[in-house]
Amino acid sequence: MTSIKQSLVRQLTTFITFILFLVLLFLDISVDSYVDKQFDESLEQKGKSLVNLISYKKDSIQLTMLTDVMTEFNRGDNSEYFQIWSNKKLLKYSQTLVTEPEFNFNKIDLLLGSSAIVDAELPDGRSGRVFLFKFIPQTKNTSNENQYQDERLNEFHQPIYLVFARSSATLERILILIDVVFLLTAIGTAFFIRYLVNRIVSNGLKPIILLNQQIREIDINNESDTFKIESPPSEIKTIIDELNQFLIENRVLLKNEKRLTSDIAHELKTPITELMSVSEIAIKYPDNVEVLENYKDDVLSISTRMKNIVESLLLLNKVGSEQFHLTMENINLSSTIASILERLAISQPSLEQRVEVNILDELVIVNDVFSIEAILTNLINNAVHYSPESSKVNIQLRLTEQRPVLKIANVPLQSLTQTDINNMFEPLWQKDNARTSETHFGLGLAIVKTLAERGGIEISVELNEGDLITFRVSF
Repeated sequence: MTSIKQSLVRQLTTFITFILFLVLLFLDISVDSYVDKQFDESLEQKGKSLVNLISYKKDSIQLTMLTDVMTEFNRGDNSEYFQIWSNKKLLKYSQTLVTEPEFNFNKIDLLLGSSAIVDAELPDGRSGRVFLFKFIPQTKNTSNENQYQDERLNEFHQPIYLVFARSSATLERILILIDVVFLLTAIGTAFFIRYLVNRIVSNGLKPIILLNQQIREIDINNESDTFKIESPPSEIKTIIDELNQFLIENRVLLKNEKRLTSDIAHELKTPITELMSVSEIAIKYPDNVEVLENYKDDVLSISTRMKNIVESLLLLNKVGSEQFHLTMENINLSSTIASILERLAISQPSLEQRVEVNILDELVIVNDVFSIEAILTNLINNAVHYSPESSKVNIQLRLTEQRPVLKIANVPLQSLTQTDINNMFEPLWQKDNARTSETHFGLGLAIVKTLAERGGIEISVELNEGDLITFRVSF
């Protein structure tokens, strides 16, 4: 399993280290180039200072040099070398070349007045660099009268080839030292960056760690127990708010589940108790004809109630499961409502006198036939069952904003509150706690609500003035 912390640390460290390596590499190359350039400039400057000491005097080369000052041409350590050539003939050389005056310093052909710096091996075996310069020295005169004549002589003097060499071992050591310093700096900085990134990421993920700890320790049964983190980042705050909302919803579901379990047990306990009672009476009075005759009817009635409860519970579970599939087809709402009223009138002869119908003809929708019939049957049947015999049930079907809207209004048997309205779609909720009906158990509206949600139908209920309750269904 990939860790967010390790992934962030690894990616940030790699990215920052790569950028730092490029920067340090650029600096290393720049510093190396600068040091190398300074060495070449120093070599060239020293070589050209030697050029200024070389001159023609009376048709011969003269080198004006203070040997006690330029000791680098005499000493054994870090010695420097020079040669003066003319027409491939060695004219002068430094004391450091006494043993090998004509040592080859990797000379190359040059144009008059041009110079070059090349690498070469020195007589002592060390690596070095050589400054090469081809020029015609100035002529020194003893009097001003001969100046014109000396300038004419310069035209016949041969070019001089100066070779000045110096060891580059010190330069190489400096360059190696610079490379080592930059390398160690890069490695040390990489470890420091990893440590720093690790600390920063750890601090950044601290709210997530605290939130994870709270998730493990949260008590869903304790309503006062919520997710709390002091001054969380905006992203974490969003998660905390969603988790707290999820906690509230699950506590509501848990309460409903407990209530539903209790209601199912109570709903089944009543007919079971009745069944036990009539059985005890039948056993106690086996010779009583009246008791035996009532016993059969009572057992059938109680069994029918239990069967209807179980079937309703199974239907509620079925319509709420993913295995329940809707078959969409054209449905004539007007005809469907009329058919349901005709079917209900068979079991309730007074239905026609109690229901006022005001519906438009030929209102067609696309939905599942079973869902529509179950919704309409439950709503109409409930409105008739839970209203006084002398009251009217109003059924109205109209188009509202090009959308079919069904309204079913009735006066309830008992006075209802807004809390009752809010709980009306909960499974097994009933205003009357006696629970004696064989066909109404508080599951019909729960089934209606589930089917409406599955079919994209909006359903609501409101309590109007005069204790009139109205169900509004938008298809």
